[in-house]
Amino acid sequence: MLRPRILSRRRRPELRRRSFGIAPQAQSQLRYRWFLAGAGAWFAGWGVSTVVFSWLVVDVLQAPGRWVGAAQLSLSLPGLVLMLAGGAAADRLDPRRLLFAVQLAAALPTAALIAGVETGVLTLPLLLLYGAVLGSLQAFVLPSRDAMLSRVAGGNLMHAVAGHTVFQFGGLALGNALATQAEFTGASAVLILQALLVLAAALCALHLPRSAHGGRSGSSGEQPGGQPGRGSALADILAGLRTVARTPALRLPVLLVSAVGILFIGPFMVLFPLVVREEYGGGVLRLGIMWMTFPLGTISGSLAIQMLGGVRHKGRAILIALGCGACILLLLSSGLPFPLFILGAYAWGLAGAAFINSGRTMMQEAAPEAQRGRVLSAYQFGFFGCNPIGALLAGYAAEWFGPLKAIIAFGVPMLAVVASAALFSSAWRLR
Repeated sequence: MLRPRILSRRRRPELRRRSFGIAPQAQSQLRYRWFLAGAGAWFAGWGVSTVVFSWLVVDVLQAPGRWVGAAQLSLSLPGLVLMLAGGAAADRLDPRRLLFAVQLAAALPTAALIAGVETGVLTLPLLLLYGAVLGSLQAFVLPSRDAMLSRVAGGNLMHAVAGHTVFQFGGLALGNALATQAEFTGASAVLILQALLVLAAALCALHLPRSAHGGRSGSSGEQPGGQPGRGSALADILAGLRTVARTPALRLPVLLVSAVGILFIGPFMVLFPLVVREEYGGGVLRLGIMWMTFPLGTISGSLAIQMLGGVRHKGRAILIALGCGACILLLLSSGLPFPLFILGAYAWGLAGAAFINSGRTMMQEAAPEAQRGRVLSAYQFGFFGCNPIGALLAGYAAEWFGPLKAIIAFGVPMLAVVASAALFSSAWRLR
């Protein structure tokens, strides 16, 4: 008589789903949609912050090149310090709860910045503090979201990765567009909108599935299969890095994305706003157009990848995308008219779509389940954590050579990186 009762209890979740008329496949699709909505809302808020932050530093405070680099450094430096810790936290804790808590907290620095603007005490130190706090929270959001992706992806992982990329960069583009209204409404109005967007992202996180281990761990140290324990967080991080180091499908994307963080993203955050100010007349409207164009290119490329059914030779796509991106960067350094500069930024985004979707899919496919947060945080560490190095170098290069010519100092080394990876690694053969 006990056996039927036990079976009925085991079947109870399935029966409950049926009673609400939600099949498991439909429930998975619904969770993926909540995942995309949360990603879109978070990155829309980040897009607002990117434009307004640059505008306040470059135009309102009229900061010189080295301080523009320092300001962008404050936004990205926490990723260098905390990104791997964020990955360990995503493995140790429930990523759903972590996403909710951290995104909820992200409204606080925005509220402080609004207070600074409204009271007329906006200073560079206040902006540096704002950037540092927001960047620290981002270091925990990104690994948690990446760790969640495979749980809501369904059967076609690359399709899910491309969808995530579309919503990520779509949110960025929307946020960039909304931020251009700061010229007419003032900074406070769009910063309030930013706070509402990150709060919406936090609410979306409540609809995501709980972690398989629910944030529980063993007694100490790394458990069998890579499961994090309650011992040293540093030991968990090092275990994830060892997995990356010994797996070519993980190691090569991480090394190449680190080059992107230094040679592409850092200069993009520093040199492009300075070019817009000094070569094309500046203003929040042109800054917003510039920030918005790259995401639009990435969205277009990601949608094309979805329509084509994915990328077969991912390693090859990564190298070709980086080579094309470096050539576009060199072309932009020639002093094109503003419409052609924007068109070049769009083409740069198309190349970025091939790189981002191929690299992310390789990482998701090769990452062990129990170490997914830590392994994927290594990728995000390269993408965002290495930005401070590029931002700092770009700030000084802008003062030495001028922002337009300084772009050359980053395009040429990327061509060298691509050639080295093609000749001396297995990147070209990776699928």
